[in-house]
Amino acid sequence: MATNHILFWSFVPATAAVLFAFALMFMARRHKWTDPEPAAASLVSELEAKPRIDWSSQGLRTFISTYRWEVALAAVFLGLILFLWASAPVQMTGEVPITPNNPGRPFYFVHWQRNHLFLFYNQTASASNLLTGFLALAMTVYAAVRRSPRKVQAGLLWGVMALAGGAQWMVSDDAQRGVGIAIYLIAGAGLLIWSLINHNVLGSDISESRPLSFQWEVALVVAVIALASFGRMYMLTEIPYGIEGDEAKWTAEVVSLGLRGEPDSNGLYHRDSLPVSFYMQTIFHKIMGPSLYAARFEVALFSVLGTLAFYLLLRQITAMPLALLASWLLSASMFDISASRLANVESHVKFWPILTLALFAWALQKKHWATYSIAGIALAIGLLTYDTVLPLGIIMVIIAIVEARRQNDSLADAIRNLIALLTPALLTLPFLIPYLTGRLGYYGVSEKGWESGIATLWAHFQDVLFTWYARSFEDFLYNRNGPLLNAFLLPWLTFGLTASLVMIRRRLSFWALIWLLLFILPVPIATHTPLGRVYYPGLPAAYILAAIGLYVFSRESLRALGNEFRPLVTAVSVAILVWLPVFNLYIYFNEVFDFADRQMRREVAEFAGEVASNDNMIILASVPRANEALNNEYQMIELFMMDKLDIEDVKSSYKNVPLEEVLPTLQSISPRINRSVLLDKSTENDRQKRNNLTQALHMCYPNAKWTEGVFFDRMDIDEKSLVNPACISTVLTFTQKSSDTFSWELSQGVVNQVALQCDLLQADRNWIEAENLPLNAGWQFETAFAADWNGDGFIMDNYDSSPMIFDVEKVQDGSMYIWVRYFKRAVDNSPAEITLNGQTLTFSDIKDDQLNQWVWEKVGPFNSSAGNYSVFLNRPYKDDPYGFIALFIDSLVYTHDPDFIPTDAQFQALPPHVFSFQNDRNQGTITTQLAPGTYSCYLEVTNKKLSLVDAFGFTPIKSEIIEFSVK
Repeated sequence: MATNHILFWSFVPATAAVLFAFALMFMARRHKWTDPEPAAASLVSELEAKPRIDWSSQGLRTFISTYRWEVALAAVFLGLILFLWASAPVQMTGEVPITPNNPGRPFYFVHWQRNHLFLFYNQTASASNLLTGFLALAMTVYAAVRRSPRKVQAGLLWGVMALAGGAQWMVSDDAQRGVGIAIYLIAGAGLLIWSLINHNVLGSDISESRPLSFQWEVALVVAVIALASFGRMYMLTEIPYGIEGDEAKWTAEVVSLGLRGEPDSNGLYHRDSLPVSFYMQTIFHKIMGPSLYAARFEVALFSVLGTLAFYLLLRQITAMPLALLASWLLSASMFDISASRLANVESHVKFWPILTLALFAWALQKKHWATYSIAGIALAIGLLTYDTVLPLGIIMVIIAIVEARRQNDSLADAIRNLIALLTPALLTLPFLIPYLTGRLGYYGVSEKGWESGIATLWAHFQDVLFTWYARSFEDFLYNRNGPLLNAFLLPWLTFGLTASLVMIRRRLSFWALIWLLLFILPVPIATHTPLGRVYYPGLPAAYILAAIGLYVFSRESLRALGNEFRPLVTAVSVAILVWLPVFNLYIYFNEVFDFADRQMRREVAEFAGEVASNDNMIILASVPRANEALNNEYQMIELFMMDKLDIEDVKSSYKNVPLEEVLPTLQSISPRINRSVLLDKSTENDRQKRNNLTQALHMCYPNAKWTEGVFFDRMDIDEKSLVNPACISTVLTFTQKSSDTFSWELSQGVVNQVALQCDLLQADRNWIEAENLPLNAGWQFETAFAADWNGDGFIMDNYDSSPMIFDVEKVQDGSMYIWVRYFKRAVDNSPAEITLNGQTLTFSDIKDDQLNQWVWEKVGPFNSSAGNYSVFLNRPYKDDPYGFIALFIDSLVYTHDPDFIPTDAQFQALPPHVFSFQNDRNQGTITTQLAPGTYSCYLEVTNKKLSLVDAFGFTPIKSEIIEFSVK
C-alpha cells in the first residue's frame, strides 16, 4: 500500500454508492416504489414520556427492583471509575509538566492513538474511506433489494457523507488539499441535492419537540454542564501554564483600576470604551483576591453559564435532543475550552451573544415590549464587551425584522418591539463610535490590497475557509496545527450548513446561519483577520450546524434501518459522543501550543510571588531598557506578589537592578534582612555578563538557596548569609582631576596598592557613542531588537524624524571621514545622510547580505578648513510610510586618516604605574607624568587579605576606562 498519499481508489465504494443511489432514485420514481408507514425512529424514545421517579424509600426500592440490571451496570461503571482514579500511576497524579504533549499531562494516554494517526495518516484515511464507502454501498444495495425509496435516500446520504469525510482527510493534508477541495465540492453538491429532495423530512427532524422526561432532561443537562465545567476548570491553576500577553495586560489593568485605584492611561481608555469585562472581572478579584486564577476562573465560569444559556436558547427553538446534542458539542469544543481558560478580553465574548439570543427567543413568546428591552440590555452589554461582538447588533436587527414578519406582527408592534430591543444599544454609541474609529486604523482596513478588487476578497475568503477546514492561524486564544473544530465534525458542519440553507425559513436554521455567517465572513474578510478571536462570538452557531448534520443523519439512518437496528445506532452514537470530548480534551491539553514567551512570563511572576514578603527585597537582575522579561513583565510580577503582600507594599518589595550593580549593592540596597535575586538565563543579550554574575553569586554566597527554572534562576539569601559573604564585591570609581592627577574610591573594602594602566592612542580619531548624542524629535534610545551594541545601547529613528545635530572639532585642514556603525533590517530606497559644512553624503544603502547585522561604513571625505562644525544626521524616508522599518545607529567615529579602520587595534599598551600606601584605604589621589598624546586609562586594585571582587566576581578590580589628552 502506498504511504505518501491517500489511495484514490478508496473513494470508489462511496462514489459507486452515490451513483447507484441516483440510479435507484430514478427507478423508484419510475416504478413507484413505496415504503410502509414507518414506526417512530428516535435514539431517545426510551427516555420519552416516562413517569417521574418516586423518591420515597418504597419508590426507590421499586425502581431498583424494576431496573436492577441497569443499576448493576451503573454500579460496575462507577466502581471501575473509582478504581482507576484510586490506582492512577504517578505520572498522572504527580506534578504536571508545563509543556504540552509530555507524560503527566491530562489525557496523555490518548497520545498513542494520535501518534498512530500521524504516523499512518494516509493508510488510516484510506481505510476510513473504504469502510464508510462500503457501508454506504451496502445500504444502497439493501435499498435496491427492499425497493425502498427511504433506504435509497439513506444510501445517498451515506454515500455523500463518505465522500465528504474522505475529502476532509485530504484537505487536512497540504499535499492533497486541491483534490480534497474538489471532492468536498462534489460532496457538498450531493448534500444540497439530498436536502432539497428531503426538505420536508429535514424540517420535521429539527422542529418536532420530542420531549424527554423531566428527570432525563435534568440528568443530561447536568452532564453537559459537568463536561463544560471540567473542560474549563480542571487544573485551571496549572494549565495553561503560560500567560498570553494580552491576558497579562488586561488583567493587570483591571487590578490597577479596580483594586489599586492607580491611574493607567491604557487601562482608562479600555475601561471607558469597553467597560464590561472590567466589571465582570473586578468582583472576582475582590472576592478571591487579585490573581491570575481569579481572572481565569471568572472567564471559565461565564463560559459554563454561556453553555447553559446556549441550551436554554435552543430548548426554545428546536427539538430537545438536538438542543442537548449541540450543547454537548459546544461543551466539548477544544477552541472554546482554550479561549475559556484565558483571561483575555477576547475571552469574554461568548456569554453575551448567547444570552441576547436566548432572551430574544423568550421575548418572542412573551410578546411584550419590556421583554424585548431586556434582550436589548443584554445586546448593549455585549457590544460594550469587545469589538468582535459588534456584528451582533446587525444580527439582532435582521432576526427581529424576520421574526416580526414570521409572527405577523402589525407594523406598530414590530416597530415598538424593535425600538425596545435597540434602545439600550443606541445608548452605547457614544462609547462605541470613537473606539471603533480607532480600531479601523488598528485593523488597517484601507491597506488590504483593495486595488486588486474581487481578487482580494476571494483571497481573504479562502483564508477564512482555510482556518475552518485546514489549519488555524496563530492567535491569542487558540493555537494548534489543525482547524478550529475537531476535523471529524467538519463534514457534519458542511451537511448542517447545506441543510440549513434549504430550511432557511425555519427559525433554527435561519438564526444559526445568520449568527455564524455574519461573525465569520464580513469582518474577517474586510480586515483580513481570519483569527479565532474574531470568530469566537459566532462559534456556538457552528456547533448548531454540526449538531443538525449529526442529528438528521442519525434520524435518517434509523428510518432506513428500522427500530431493530436502534441499539446499534445508539451504541455508535454514544461511542462518538464519549470519544469526541476525550479526543478534544487530549488535543487541548497536549496539542494546543503554549509558547515560550507565555511560559517565561508565568515563570518570572511565580518566582517573584513565591518569595514575596515584607522581610525580603526581590532583585531583578536586568539590562536597563532592554527587551527582556525582567523589565517588561512587571505587571504579572506585581500581580503574583499580591498573593502574599498588601497591595500598597508591592512596589517597594522589588527593584530592577543593572547587572553590574547587583553584587556590589546587594547588602546596601534595602534595610530588609533577606534577598532574592532573579536571573534571566534564556535572554541572549549580554549573555556573558549574566553567566559571570551567576557564577559570582555562587562564589560570594555559597550558602544561598538556588531554585532553577526553565527560563530563570532564583537565589534566596537569608539574613545570616547576607551579612557574612565569602567575598566582597566593590566598585572602583576613577576620575581625572587634572592632566596628571586622578582620584579613586572603593564602594566597599580597603587596599594598600593601586595600579594605573594606560594605553597610548596610535590613531587619529574621535569616538562618539550614539546614545550620548542629544536626541531630536523622532529619535529614541533603544537596547532591544539587536544585540552586541557598544556602550549602553543605540539609537533608532521613527518615521518623519528630525535631523540629529552634534558638534565636532576639526583640528586640521583637508579631508575628514566619519565612520558609522549601524544595523539595518530591510532593504529600502531611503539611505541615511550626514551633512557637514553644506556637504551631504549618504550611507546605509546596502543589500540583503548585509542586513540584520552591525555594519561599519565610512562616510566621506568632507573637505573643509580646521574649526568647529555642526554635523547633521538625518534619514529622509522616501518609501511607503506603512513599510517603514527603523535604522539603528550605535557608534560614530570621525578621523582625518583615510586609512583608519575602526575595527583595528588603536592603542599601544604602556607599562603600569604602581602606587603603594602604608595604610589600607578605600580612596585616594595619585599623580603621574604622561607625555603629550591621547590616552585610555583605567585603575586596578587588589587585596590579598580581603576577597575583593568586581561586579562579576573577577579580581583584580578594574575601574571604568577614561580617555583624555595631554598637550
